[in-house]
Amino acid sequence: MTPIFFVFIIGAFLAAVVGGSAAGSQSNIDGGGDGTLSAEVLAYQPIVSQYCSKYGIPDYVLLVLSVMQQESGGSRKDLMQCSECPLNTKYPNKPNSITDPKYSIEIGTEYLASCLRAALCKSPSDIPGISLALQGYNFGGGYISWAFEHGGGYSQANAIQFSELKARDLNCKSYGDSQYVNRVLKYYNFNSTGSGTFGYPLKPGTYSITRGYGYDDGVLHKGIDFAAPVGTNIYAASSGTVVFAGYGASGNGYNRYGNVIVIKQNEKYSTLYGHCSKLLVTTGQAVQRGSVIGLVGSTGDSTGNHCHFEIRVNGSQVDPAPYLSQKKAV
Repeated sequence: MTPIFFVFIIGAFLAAVVGGSAAGSQSNIDGGGDGTLSAEVLAYQPIVSQYCSKYGIPDYVLLVLSVMQQESGGSRKDLMQCSECPLNTKYPNKPNSITDPKYSIEIGTEYLASCLRAALCKSPSDIPGISLALQGYNFGGGYISWAFEHGGGYSQANAIQFSELKARDLNCKSYGDSQYVNRVLKYYNFNSTGSGTFGYPLKPGTYSITRGYGYDDGVLHKGIDFAAPVGTNIYAASSGTVVFAGYGASGNGYNRYGNVIVIKQNEKYSTLYGHCSKLLVTTGQAVQRGSVIGLVGSTGDSTGNHCHFEIRVNGSQVDPAPYLSQKKAV
């Protein structure tokens, strides 16, 4: 993405939000045309979660990752392409000046959080509010307040109109990316199934978590390990269809998981339960949330009895924690 311009009013921070720009830019990165978050982007999920909590948007981790996918595909040091953001005080305010990926995530997350507040976004499922915030993240230049005055919020038509107005005012060929919202939302596969409503794979009091999602000795652990005695019941975290129940091998794509169960919830979401001592379901079987599907074991690449649990979005492992019910009920 080649940033073009940003305008911000010196003074109140909100003025910087609606008058400035994190990018003020025209996107030319193809973050992955199939709408799937890449492994490079997903590797930054723990850091994104940290900054989302810091800046008051803990439920918007997937949105920040989607922005990152569009902005850099996880392959540039300025991951969020926010070098020209007025919040960047460590590096020159010129394209791609940020060389610390973690700092880029912090600045991009803080700015996006401000855009979400300025757009009066109500929740991670408030697509109109998210759309307005996303276009504001890209355009800056007062787009959010302008959009409220011209149609009450984001629309494709007013995004195009604003882009044309700014290009004319600045005497430049183009301004920003009027297609930015659609480009980011193709990665933002949010629905109610994927936000705090999956059950835990083991009952409370029967397990201890020995390893979470994230880097461990330089290796990305792509799930949560629920340690429990051999033979402890494992429960389906959500209803769906068993698409694999058997011993994992390189030929079937589940090498090192031992006895493993994979349940497909819908076209976007699936759950995996690894290292079982015994499988109680078969491939093709429909299961309900809370059904006993297997027993805890230590098969495959395992050093002790536990259930390795994953949630996958479009086939890619994500941090299961934000997706699990706070009630901890199976």
